[in-house]
Amino acid sequence: MDEPAIRTLSRRGVGWRAAVTVAALGALIYGSVAGSNKDFPIGPMTQYAFYISPNGEVDSTTIWADTTAGTHVKVVLGGHGVGIKRADIEHQLREIVADPSLLRPISTAQRRLHPGQSQYTRIYVMQRVYPLHDRVPGRPYDRTLAVWDVTP
Repeated sequence: MDEPAIRTLSRRGVGWRAAVTVAALGALIYGSVAGSNKDFPIGPMTQYAFYISPNGEVDSTTIWADTTAGTHVKVVLGGHGVGIKRADIEHQLREIVADPSLLRPISTAQRRLHPGQSQYTRIYVMQRVYPLHDRVPGRPYDRTLAVWDVTP
């Protein structure tokens, strides 16, 4: 049988591939050092990039609101709700806890996107906490992180 001919890359081909490799590695290093979730897949996707102790806790952040109708409702985030992603809330969680007025865009978006619905009068940032004991989930409980009274 005849063996297929072996083709080698030209200097130009090797140089092009090396330049692309260096650029991709540079982008990954920059994204890992200075990037954020907005830069994914070049930057880190932090919700999957952290360690939880076998005796730690897992938190699930949600937003709730009191309305002009006197109801307490879960705020629908994303495209079908107020247009703000849960990851954006979680990314700014420390700042929101320190300054709950940062929740204003949620009430503004509710008023603008859903004018026919009951509007928000108070917004809560809540966490459902799942304690772990030797990696086994215990009874979950709720924790209030921030409360903001909506001002017109």
